[in-house]
Amino acid sequence: MKIRFFMTTVLSALLFASCESDNDIDEIPLEESGSYSEGIFILNEGNFGSGNSSVSFLDTDLQSMTNNIYAEENEGGSPGDTGQNMGFYEDYAFIVMNVSGKIQVVDRHTFNHLATIENGLHNPRFLDFSNGKAFVTNWGDGMDPDDDFVAVYELENFELEEIILVEEGPERILTVNNKVYVAHKGGFGFNNKISVLDPNINQIKMIIEVGDVPNSMVSDGNSLWVLSSGLPSYAEKETTGKITKIDLTTQEVVQDIVFNEHEHPKNLSLDDQRLYYTLDDGVYVLGKGEGEVPDSALTQFNNEGVLYGFRVVKEKIFAAFANYDFTGDGKLIIQDQSGNKIKELSTGINPNGIYIAE
Repeated sequence: MKIRFFMTTVLSALLFASCESDNDIDEIPLEESGSYSEGIFILNEGNFGSGNSSVSFLDTDLQSMTNNIYAEENEGGSPGDTGQNMGFYEDYAFIVMNVSGKIQVVDRHTFNHLATIENGLHNPRFLDFSNGKAFVTNWGDGMDPDDDFVAVYELENFELEEIILVEEGPERILTVNNKVYVAHKGGFGFNNKISVLDPNINQIKMIIEVGDVPNSMVSDGNSLWVLSSGLPSYAEKETTGKITKIDLTTQEVVQDIVFNEHEHPKNLSLDDQRLYYTLDDGVYVLGKGEGEVPDSALTQFNNEGVLYGFRVVKEKIFAAFANYDFTGDGKLIIQDQSGNKIKELSTGINPNGIYIAE
């Protein structure tokens, strides 16, 4: 599940360790085309401590789902324990394994394993790319609010270039206009910051305050929207959710859209001119220029499981559900804007992310 995991390695060991690579990258043959060149990947995190993460693939016509493609293309192997995030760079796909503390690198077209990145990771969460480098958020020791960092890797050889100490709980990360934006959800605690990182010099240039517990970000190149869920009811003081709009020219907050009391939204997605998000089992939509949250849901999922992964692409709603007890295979439901079901497909255990390959 998407819970905070405690890792035993301390950050100081990373800072003083040799920068010699632990990665097996002697030869990395890439193919220009393969079975997975275009389509939709679903990352299934599996069960904590079980090493049963997997990846599913849905073809572009939304008809054929193939589960467990990593094992199928790599002699039955598993990518590791608790798949957290996926990212694509040129002909590579990167799979972040939270509990295993590693990143699996595969050929994005064939899904053949190419390399494993292990050096410089401690509770890795999400990654994005800029200037030929990968930037990976890490919580470090979840009980220590001062050891969180972003690990930077050269993508030419997957070597660790630098560790950048950051605010507590770096989570989602997004590259826009040669800047890297890091949302600080809070790790074991809570946070309400966005770090703006200059990838040319690997330095944090400024901190922007947003709502409590920012959980997702989207951008159209001119603006950055940050969705914050707010502090939960079990916190010392519950706060409501918020959508914060940031002008990417000035890096200033230009709008806050505040949710109703006790509302804690998640899963912000941008499709054309509209923003989508989930609240409980509902999907909501508002235009980029609107200033208030809608009164009613665009569509509602009832008794399907835990809404765990979400994305809207070309006006189609992709919602991935884990079972209520987080065991057994999950499912992917595809709907149109009217709430009509287009397709329902079985996935691996606990599908938490939907990624488009084009």
